[in-house]
Amino acid sequence: MKKPTHSHIFTVLFALAGCTALYAAPKATTSDGVKAEQRVTEGNASSTKPNIVHIMIDDLGWQDIASHKIDGKPVYETPHMDRMTREGRRFTQAYSPAPTCAPTRVSFLRGQYPVNTGVFHVMGGSLPRPWRPDTNMITPYYAYGLADEEPTIADVLAKAGYFTGHIAKWHAGGKSAGYPFPLDQGFHFGFTEKNGRHKYYNDEELWNPKEPRKNNFFGTFSRMKPDRLSDFATDAEDDPYQIDENGRPFDKPQDMALKFIKKHSDKAFFLNYAPYYVHGPIQTRDRVRFDKYLKKMGLKFPENPDPVHKRGGGPYGHTNPYYASMVDTVDHYVGQIITLLEETDDPRNPGHKLIENTYVILDSDNGGVLPYTDNTPLQGGKQNTYEGGVRVPFLVLGPRVPAGTVCHTPISLVDLFPTFMQIARAKDDPSLELDGCNIYDHLHGAEKATTQPDGSERKAIFWHFPMNSQMSVAMRKGPWKMVKNYGIKGGGNHKPSLELYQIYDEAGAPKDLSEENDVSAEYSEVYASMKTEMLAYLKSHKAPEPYRNPAGADVTDEELAAIAKVTGISSEQDKVSVSFEAGPGKNKVSEATLFYTLNPKPFDSTGGNREEWFQMKAEVGEGRAEAIMPPGATHAVIVLRDEKNFWIPSEPMVSVIEKDHKQNSSLLKNGYAWRPGFHALVKLGYQARESAKAKQLIAITPNLDKALASAIRLLSNMGSSDEALATGIRELRHEIRSLSAVPESKHPALNRFPTEPLF
Repeated sequence: MKKPTHSHIFTVLFALAGCTALYAAPKATTSDGVKAEQRVTEGNASSTKPNIVHIMIDDLGWQDIASHKIDGKPVYETPHMDRMTREGRRFTQAYSPAPTCAPTRVSFLRGQYPVNTGVFHVMGGSLPRPWRPDTNMITPYYAYGLADEEPTIADVLAKAGYFTGHIAKWHAGGKSAGYPFPLDQGFHFGFTEKNGRHKYYNDEELWNPKEPRKNNFFGTFSRMKPDRLSDFATDAEDDPYQIDENGRPFDKPQDMALKFIKKHSDKAFFLNYAPYYVHGPIQTRDRVRFDKYLKKMGLKFPENPDPVHKRGGGPYGHTNPYYASMVDTVDHYVGQIITLLEETDDPRNPGHKLIENTYVILDSDNGGVLPYTDNTPLQGGKQNTYEGGVRVPFLVLGPRVPAGTVCHTPISLVDLFPTFMQIARAKDDPSLELDGCNIYDHLHGAEKATTQPDGSERKAIFWHFPMNSQMSVAMRKGPWKMVKNYGIKGGGNHKPSLELYQIYDEAGAPKDLSEENDVSAEYSEVYASMKTEMLAYLKSHKAPEPYRNPAGADVTDEELAAIAKVTGISSEQDKVSVSFEAGPGKNKVSEATLFYTLNPKPFDSTGGNREEWFQMKAEVGEGRAEAIMPPGATHAVIVLRDEKNFWIPSEPMVSVIEKDHKQNSSLLKNGYAWRPGFHALVKLGYQARESAKAKQLIAITPNLDKALASAIRLLSNMGSSDEALATGIRELRHEIRSLSAVPESKHPALNRFPTEPLF
């Protein structure tokens, strides 16, 4: 069921109030005495490339900024983001590409919607299987992060002469903070890991080894121990979060962001700063701010650290003092960055400050999280495609950005890629295959339709979110919003629906921001047209559809009888296959996919937490599907999809509720384990030997010959243990990779986890 919202009239009145210009042109001066208007025009005089500071706050809701609160009664205090609103430009209809963090972050970096990046949620790289045994629909496979060969905005800006840096939350790489890292995606500076295990930043000056007690990687976001009422920051010298004169705790990521700007101000720089705030754990080390919000909310200091409100309960509103303190804290961080830019001389523009030639863009990766905050009048929050889950704050300061203005044009965070390219004066590159529109003119005051890379006007924005929290597709087109629910919410079965909302009227004024009134019947032509367009979009982008679960609660006996059953699985050297029923009375199998892993527990220094699965097409014939295993793949499953969209795995698998996502290989009794992938690796090894011979490098292959001979012995002995087979695969991988002059050494299956010492 949808969360209760205010009445339709209440929503319209307050939404209208929130979408007018909130402030007149500012007359206030900045901390260095420069008027905002003067700063804007002076920045335009510079011939040097502008700096770019992108601040993506984690989970900040559309109504969390005080000056944006539609009812005019803010609880959270955000003076610095309010100031950005006064002195910069606010976009009221900015959208995240997804309602959760990882897909949005990947989409921003890549300039593509999730349907094209292949990243839909935060727990990718896993086998598709039911959330609960009787869940009607099954989430399709999706990747965990962005492949390292994909071009990113950091790559493009680096080529344009920028020094690029990423600080704090990444969540665009592999599982358990795995490869690839910012340094693999075009950033000169960023968070990575040493030997696959130890987190560090790659600039020792910013990491500051002279003060190891303050080098807490997650800063004040680190979980408080033993609980959130017992670990507030103090003024003690040995406290890693030692408070300043205002009671503000020291935060390592924030400190690094400030130091990055100071160190690299002599060149054009791009800083992608992603604070861990205001994501959970919902806590604060700032006792001063916590006491302030307790008093403001009329609450006493808690007697225990239990949640203020239970998930799914109430009361809704901005009523959580922990969360309020977190919003206050991240606003303080924003203020520190802006103040530093205002007070620091620009080495490239003598007589001017950095702020005069720097764009500061602030947004969020998705909507606010319920029940910790409240997005009213918007429907829902993080993890669903209603407005509360995907509409995000968006503010910009910069050269020639008109102060105190508001833009109502719908935009998406994928638009930042081409926009940053124009700011950097980078050349257009069609090979990037960007989905985003260049909104450079919109930053500087334009209020017009957005233009896609092919020159056409963008008519609609789409979301494809086939996840268990809300399995849905959504489409925003003009004043209309369509939401297709597959019938799964929170992993449970619900009634499927296709809803149409008119969120704005013909004049562009808010009408139903709460998405309370389904007008499908009233506007049947609009409904039919948008339904056709939505289905065409999914088809043209080859969006992976959810599977139907044969054990789902909605499956009839007749439907169950028509589903082909698996009759056997087999393997021959590197070929794996599954046989199934076919013929009269059985649904035709239309698709087969091989899902495989390269790094189960023996190849992972985190003990199996990074086990990642990949997919490739399998060939389907009459009653049989088969595939060739990738070299070194250790386990696999073939999943069939029939003409009725049913999920038919080569062997049974338990639901996610019964066993989590971490080590999918442990789910499998057969899994084509070890041998087929080892056979494929041996074939690749012999190919590498032939390539070395052709290049007259045969003298350097003795170690490869030994590894091949050992592999043959292991495969010939049916009693070889899993441990022995894993060792054989590791040794043969290593020897093939060591022949760097032959093409086989570059095979992606051998190089997927280059920073993992056990791979």
